Amino acid sequence: MKTLLTFALALCLTFSAHALDAPAGIRKAGEPVTFSIRATKAQEVKLRAQWSKDAVPLVRSDDGTWGVTLDAVPAGVWEYSFDVDGVNVMDSKNPSFKPQREPSKNILHVAATPPAPWDWQDVPHGTVHQHDYASKTLGRARELIVYTPPGYENSGAKKFPLLVLQHGSGDNQRAWVEHGKAHWILDNLIADGKARPMVVVMLDGHPLGATKSAEPLKRAEAMDAFRRDLLDDALPLVESLYRVEKDAAHRAITGLSMGGWQSLTVGLGNMDRFAWVGSFSGVPPQEDVTEKFLAAPAAANAKLRLLWIAVGKDDFLRKRNEDFVALLKEKGIVHQWQLTEGAHAWPVWRGYLAEFAPLIFTEGK
Repeated sequence: MKTLLTFALALCLTFSAHALDAPAGIRKAGEPVTFSIRATKAQEVKLRAQWSKDAVPLVRSDDGTWGVTLDAVPAGVWEYSFDVDGVNVMDSKNPSFKPQREPSKNILHVAATPPAPWDWQDVPHGTVHQHDYASKTLGRARELIVYTPPGYENSGAKKFPLLVLQHGSGDNQRAWVEHGKAHWILDNLIADGKARPMVVVMLDGHPLGATKSAEPLKRAEAMDAFRRDLLDDALPLVESLYRVEKDAAHRAITGLSMGGWQSLTVGLGNMDRFAWVGSFSGVPPQEDVTEKFLAAPAAANAKLRLLWIAVGKDDFLRKRNEDFVALLKEKGIVHQWQLTEGAHAWPVWRGYLAEFAPLIFTEGK
């Protein structure tokens, strides 16, 4: 019923603490980067990249290969693809792609100098595990990802706090590691003494399959399925296989976009299970949870050790977040609010995780 596989992804998720070279596929800032694609019948080919607002035209060679060399690409973990006569086409020469429900983008990782929190650094590294499990709640097989911190395997009977970290509506349970670089962010923060070593679990946030329906009943049904699968199947599985604390003081939940909505709904609706709750560019919690939560501000302040909400100034969800934060202020519910630069995109969310992780499971809170 339950299977375990510890795995290494295309960019290698587990490394020796003494390896000096960064994993293959990561480029250094300032290096020229060449993009090419063979499209013999195409009339026009462009590069559409996250680091640039404008598409970059490619030049056709005699053999039907289109290409362009950029003198440099800014540091970051970027999404890109080709536009071939108006059709989105992925780069078949690059095995690194964004984990999505419908994959459409490749990943280009350009390391910063000095390294950013999401860049590989020569520090002790944790391990990323993949689990297939039979969800009794949903009646089918599911997959989740678990990160264990550096030194976990040799830490004896020591128990660790647990963070539930959720992806957005277009992605899947692998996105926070393969594209978000959550494992490296935590490795680097832990090595710097900025974050407490923790176990992290990442679930598939689409328990009923991906849907873009805005119908309240369908959204409520999906949320209920996610909540039950998390609390009744996923967490018991993690607790049975890993040395994790089980009380609310050692449990946190956060996520981006759809994952932020799930985190606020489940976290604020189950404060006996989670004392640390966050939302990265998310949607305010489900209406029934909001009403109950706002109706008892004293209880919320007594149970929550952190309620952390952030959104970018150019994010289309900014207004909804500002309205929810206004309600929190009106009711006197203690929270931390961040209005940052940026839009609804991964470069913003990696930064949020790097800010959020050092705040959770802190002593004296």
